[in-house]
Amino acid sequence: MDLYLHEAIALISLDDEKGNFTHAGGYINYAFGAAFILDLLLEERIKIEEDRVHLLTNAITDSRALNNLIERIAKRKKPDRISNWIHTCVQRLTKLRQLTVDKLVQEGVLEKTEGKVLWVFSVDRYPTKDAAPENELRQRLKALMLDETTEPDKKERMLLVIILKCELYAEMIKDKAQRKAAKARLEQLTDGEKMQEEVGKAIQEMLAAIMVSTTVATM
Repeated sequence: MDLYLHEAIALISLDDEKGNFTHAGGYINYAFGAAFILDLLLEERIKIEEDRVHLLTNAITDSRALNNLIERIAKRKKPDRISNWIHTCVQRLTKLRQLTVDKLVQEGVLEKTEGKVLWVFSVDRYPTKDAAPENELRQRLKALMLDETTEPDKKERMLLVIILKCELYAEMIKDKAQRKAAKARLEQLTDGEKMQEEVGKAIQEMLAAIMVSTTVATM
């Protein structure tokens, strides 16, 4: 999967025709927050020790959204908790998500159009221009969720955790029977020794922080 995790979440949560963000799942904002932090881990810009984010390097990535976060992490006087960084991402989501869709527009995956709210207020919309990346993403994820012979790689397993913990599978799979099977499969793929072996202790802490964040959000 060539997409960043936060780009994958953007494509999953955008309405392909209308070009606006849907309310896919109960915790879509936290799905974005978790994806940004996991992307920084995958890019080896940060490490997680004892539930805190430590900056390894401020070298830029090819994602302006991730670079924006790197700058903020670099300004902190001491390492902060993962859950706090997820909340920071949620609080700054309008900016980070805008940087995300701008990149996808530049790459020709989305196109920028103008819509109206209440026939008066102008808003930017981002309908699909090249459906291939999202179609490939969704087909792969559905295969992982519904086909027991298909195994995810490390990056895909991280995305599956976000999809499970933030309930995005409900939007992706409409059939109730399939949705139930997909949830069971997701729980299987994101638990146990295989999960621990592939993603490591630090990322396990990161995923635990997702649960903390979403639990606090509903209290």
